[in-house]
Amino acid sequence: MSPGAPDEVGRAVLYPGVSTLTGTLTVADVLSRSAIDRVTVLGTPSGPAPDTPMVTRDHVRPQWLHDELVLTAMPAIGGTLVPFEVPEPTPCCTDH
Repeated sequence: MSPGAPDEVGRAVLYPGVSTLTGTLTVADVLSRSAIDRVTVLGTPSGPAPDTPMVTRDHVRPQWLHDELVLTAMPAIGGTLVPFEVPEPTPCCTDH
């Protein structure tokens, strides 16, 4: 796989800026530091505010959707977001 190329389900694992997405950043930081075009939140009709904190868990895997690199996030404790894909999925779910 070349940098920026999607895997078989459209996830981007290597993309410009991925190495800068560590720790807790704002949504605006995620967008400005990387090739990610947009952040969506599960269960909400609109995107998060730019100042919303995102705890990256040092594992950010956006997906190519309609020619955009989109990161899906989930609400977490204290008004933060976390990327939908977890760093260490449960064994029953690793091949989905």
